[in-house]
Amino acid sequence: MDIITATLALIAALINCQQAINEAPQPQEEPQQTEEQVYDCELYCDEQPEAVQQVGYIDASEGYVEEAGYYDVPVFSGGLTAQSGVNYYDGRTETYYSSNVLYHYRTGEWTVDDEGFYRTDEGYYVVAASDMEQGTVFQGSKGECIVLDSGCAAGVTDYYVNWL
Repeated sequence: MDIITATLALIAALINCQQAINEAPQPQEEPQQTEEQVYDCELYCDEQPEAVQQVGYIDASEGYVEEAGYYDVPVFSGGLTAQSGVNYYDGRTETYYSSNVLYHYRTGEWTVDDEGFYRTDEGYYVVAASDMEQGTVFQGSKGECIVLDSGCAAGVTDYYVNWL
């Protein structure tokens, strides 16, 4: 691959990450909790499913968060999908980069799983994450990921996929 193609791929990855940042919901002012609300949570939180305790007030059957942190975003229980476009997991924003839209120069080194995600020979999900060292292995919503690229904003995990 020549330097021009590699440069174009990098520019496209940066544009993709910038678009994800621009489209991300903006935090709202933190609401003040009353003593009654804190007391209610102490009474009822233990009875809620574990996912509700960790994320916020969710009705997953409807597929939307009424109030998760201070964002109003859709929730998709299967993690990142082509339909959801963005997923929030463990404090990170998960997006995707399709090598079918703009070919990544290392795509030939990876295999595609049944869901269309690129994986290494060791089974790691291939991701870009600018706030982590190359080769870092960490847990994402899909499973164990390995950082093999950068070009995203801090806090973003960009999964490599073969979706259109």
